[in-house]
Amino acid sequence: MIFLAGCVALVLMEGLTRLLLPAFDPSGRFEFRYKVGSLWLGQPGVAQRQVKNTGDFDVAVRINRHGLRDTRDIAEATAGDLVVVGDSFAWGWGVDAEERFSDRLQALTGRRTFNLATPTNIAGYEALLDYARSLGARIGQVVVAVCLENDLAVYDAVDQAEDDPAVGWKEWLAERSAAYLLLTTVAHQTPWLNALAVRAGVIIPNLEGISKNDYESEAIDSSAKKLLALSKRYRLLVVLIPSRALWVGENRSVEDRVHKELVAALVKRGVAVLDLRPLFEKGGAPLAHHFANDGHWTARGHALAAEAIAKCLEVGTNTCRQD
Repeated sequence: MIFLAGCVALVLMEGLTRLLLPAFDPSGRFEFRYKVGSLWLGQPGVAQRQVKNTGDFDVAVRINRHGLRDTRDIAEATAGDLVVVGDSFAWGWGVDAEERFSDRLQALTGRRTFNLATPTNIAGYEALLDYARSLGARIGQVVVAVCLENDLAVYDAVDQAEDDPAVGWKEWLAERSAAYLLLTTVAHQTPWLNALAVRAGVIIPNLEGISKNDYESEAIDSSAKKLLALSKRYRLLVVLIPSRALWVGENRSVEDRVHKELVAALVKRGVAVLDLRPLFEKGGAPLAHHFANDGHWTARGHALAAEAIAKCLEVGTNTCRQD
């Protein structure tokens, strides 16, 4: 009887939340649900919202007919255009589309710029470029954004873009339950509830959940080789997005070594590279370019990256220093 009453209460709470607080209805929130080969893209034609329950962002997301977050049609790309490829950073996680570094690049360079991004890895970036070409795009200058928190891998062993990631119980509820979204939003934004949830292990603080690298020379070498192969197919500029683990936690010395060795490996191979680390560290507060409760860049971080990339493309050297 108690179990039945509990189920009825949950159903009522879910129904009332959807009726009275439609902003928490998960059906209106953005998800990557359109599969193209090994890639997961946005559902073509949808207009939804991307919301962080901590209150960091609530932005509109519009997906074009190819599953990409871009008002421009990649099928129309020519050799004189810029094509930005990357993961969720380049996609513009948490920021309005016009605030992304890709959109800012177009304004800074005067060159039409296409955004070809989705959460994936270096193998996925190659798959995205192949997808664009299959649509009729003629690829000229490519700017590929490599995230050092999770892009390095031994690609000789796993030479495919990441498949649909395993969904945990939190993700499962977030995709289906308005009541869960309401409760987690209240918990995140109420200090004493947040503190209780952290102590209980239900909420993991943002900076404690950073993906950390182990030192693995094979992964550095393999990633550099993968990017070299791309540079032989396209006019490529590799933009390195530094890991937040460089600046917080106990893994800083390892992250520093991994970062420096990847830069050296790319330079040694003659791959054009822009390392954003010195630029982000210049003001002494590198994390100020990220959301407080999310690992992605704010509009400020995107603006900084766009200016550096634009200058690098103008100079045209293999290694653009930002010291």
